[in-house]
This record gives sequence, structure tokens and C-alpha cells, in this order.
Amino acid sequence: MHKRWSTTFVKAALAVVAVTVLAGHVAPSVDDNNRYVKVTPLGDGVRLAYTVFFGEIPGATERKQLDANRDGRIDDAERRRYGDKLAAEVTAALDVDLDGKPQKFTWQIVDVGLGSDAVAAGSFSVDLVTYLCGTPGAKHTIRLRDQFRIPRPGETEVKVEDSPGVTVTRARVGPADDPTHDYRFVGPGGPLSDDGLEVEWTAGPNSERVPNATCGKAVAATSGRTPWVLIGVGALVVVAGGALVVARKLKAS
Repeated sequence: MHKRWSTTFVKAALAVVAVTVLAGHVAPSVDDNNRYVKVTPLGDGVRLAYTVFFGEIPGATERKQLDANRDGRIDDAERRRYGDKLAAEVTAALDVDLDGKPQKFTWQIVDVGLGSDAVAAGSFSVDLVTYLCGTPGAKHTIRLRDQFRIPRPGETEVKVEDSPGVTVTRARVGPADDPTHDYRFVGPGGPLSDDGLEVEWTAGPNSERVPNATCGKAVAATSGRTPWVLIGVGALVVVAGGALVVARKLKAS
């Protein structure tokens, strides 16, 4: 089914992807793979962004797995297959509870940012984004535990991001209670796997909401991704693909 997308929506969707790329991670490691988790509390739910950033050496090895037809280039189909596979592995490893209810979800954005489609290259990242809906009310709580075992693990960063109209009243990863809500760990597992992240917040009347008023509607369960996001992302790939590559290079420089 085709829908018409307003200029406002396209700009908003571009901003979502740009925030994920520009604020989600730093320069790549040489030997290790890093993980970045960002939780953004909203008035009626939460935005969850998850990035796996493969370092220069492991990224070069991983690219060979992407090149299924062994032609030395990574095409869009190979990119999508790899992104979907990694997204499924991360989903299976995440245990998320929002407002006391276990969450079953699919990633609404799966973006494999290669920079170059050459197999003979290095680091790259996979950005995953989804929105989850909480129960009605001003007070919300999310609990997240991550059992994903990233190969050659380096740094894990967990960030609770501020949003307008929302007051975070408690944020903790295991025993860590950082007032900046920015937590960093090194190596496999760790507090995010054992104790997990817990965030409590209060949303004011002017707080930001989940895009497209999704939380105000009854949505039938499906096995695919959320259609409104996929259509928007399809348009963004054409419009913003070059901009994303430039943004990644600027961030890494």
C-alpha cells in the first residue's frame, strides 16, 4: 500500500536518522567492536536506538561475510540481509519491559552504514531504531537487559537521552548511578547483561510523543516491521544516503 508523505514527515524522519548517526557513536576502534545503546524517554513511550560499530580489523573480516556473491562489492540486497540478520540476533538477546509489560518488537529502522561498498575496506556500523509504547499516564518505567554477545567486544556505552517535557527521576545500570545518565563498560557481558538498565521518568503535558501518534492507536500484531517507518526510510535512502556517509566521515575525523 502506498501512502503520501508530507514534507514535514520526511524532514522529521531525516532528523531521526541523522540523530542516530551523528550522536550515536564515535570514531571506530582498530581491534574491537563497540556497542552503543541510547534510550530516549517520551511522553507516551520510548525511543530505543542500538548501534553495533565494527572496528577496522574485525570490520574488514566481517565485510567478507556480507559479500555473498564474492564479487568484491557489497550490494543493497547483501546489506539488507546482513542488517536483518544482526537485527534479529539483537532482538532475541534483549529483554525489555516497559511500564510492567514485556515488549515484543521489531526494529523500525535497520541501517547498515558501510561508507564504502568495497569488501576490501574496514570499519562499519549497524544502526537499529524502534519506538515502544507505554501505558497511559505521566509516569513510566523501562527495564532493559542485553544478552547480545558482540564478537571481539570493546566498549559498551549506555546513554539515557533527555527529551523536552520529560523529567528522568531515576536511571541506573546495575550499581552504577551516573547523574549524567551516561554509562560505559568494557568487555563482554557486564552490568547491562547481569543487572540491566532501569529508567523512571515523568512526562509533562508538552512532552514529545511517539511519531505518527502510534501509541494512540490499536495496532494489530504483525511479523514484519512497522509499515509507516519502512516507507519513510525507503524514501530517505534515496534522499539522504550521501548525507549519512558524509556525516559518518565528519564524526570519525
